[in-house]
Amino acid sequence: MPDDIRDTAPNLEDVDYDELSEFFEKKGAVELISLLDGEGYRFDEIDDLLDVSRGYLNDRRDEAVHLRLIVPDQAYRDDSVRRVWTLTTLGHYLRQRMRHLGVTESHERLITARREYEDRKGDFLEWVDDPESIEAYAEDLRAGNQVHPKELPPKLQDLFRRIDDDRF
Repeated sequence: MPDDIRDTAPNLEDVDYDELSEFFEKKGAVELISLLDGEGYRFDEIDDLLDVSRGYLNDRRDEAVHLRLIVPDQAYRDDSVRRVWTLTTLGHYLRQRMRHLGVTESHERLITARREYEDRKGDFLEWVDDPESIEAYAEDLRAGNQVHPKELPPKLQDLFRRIDDDRF
């Protein structure tokens, strides 16, 4: 095998299954392996996507390297070669099982929900920072104005009725 190609195929006899099991019991371990894929992620990208402290993340990364679940690699990003972390073959095997059990899909939804929450929280914080907006909103509520729609607009109601009619 050429020197520039790394063979990450595991020798299953060398795997410490107790240590592997203990690793996945720790905070951030499942999340780290679930996130990684064949493309690899920079540490900062991992840190941004996972809701785990940087200290825990550093520990899990080091432990995952020790267990031969991930390896540092290089990828072309931002017009330069960057260090990324990617799964080894054993890491892929374990992530595949996570995928089969729905762990990776659930984790992806969790990441998306966190992003959506942060976006909406930002919108709220921007709104709450404007006293005139708060006063106008409060006045509308006091006056009994419909501030938030209680029903879908007629066009959407009609669309949903047609979809329901088509299904039945």
